[in-house]
Amino acid sequence: MITLEPTENVDLDFLTIVERILNRTVEIHKPAGVYVVQLDNWFDFKWLEFNSSNNDNDSLGWRNKLMLPPFEPSRVVGQSYYQVRGSPARVYEESPSKPLHILMSRRSVAEICSSGVFVWYSFVAKRSDRGSLMVYLNNGGRGSAWYASFSNNPDWQVNKMKGIPKRELTELMTVSIATDGI
Repeated sequence: MITLEPTENVDLDFLTIVERILNRTVEIHKPAGVYVVQLDNWFDFKWLEFNSSNNDNDSLGWRNKLMLPPFEPSRVVGQSYYQVRGSPARVYEESPSKPLHILMSRRSVAEICSSGVFVWYSFVAKRSDRGSLMVYLNNGGRGSAWYASFSNNPDWQVNKMKGIPKRELTELMTVSIATDGI
């Protein structure tokens, strides 16, 4: 299980949603590496699959060339990288990594790692009314991606989704025995 460390003034309810989705995604896809990037503010779905290409018309939405979104490096509040250790018991340990977001860099997720989950989420302060989350999956050079925004009125609710069915997002938000230890 990956635990996201709260920063000062962060909304813990939103952070819990992000952490739950992250851990369910990792549990389902079993990647070798996991990148988690917190951005300074809310971001829109327009960052999803920015400059990516799909050359194979795959009905599952897998992309041959899924590019990292070109977020300005100064927007990155924090980045963590987790690497799988052990088999068959998969444990993810935090490990050092190079920054994903570098000025004027155009890289695909496949160039970063061959089996990975990449998560971007917005910093949400205790009084914020919206948050965003974007997930990229990479498996053997083929990637998929989705985006969800959330609104807080009075509790956190899914607002918009792109690239993921509501049923699937709801399943990712559901508490898992393996990740939450019920």
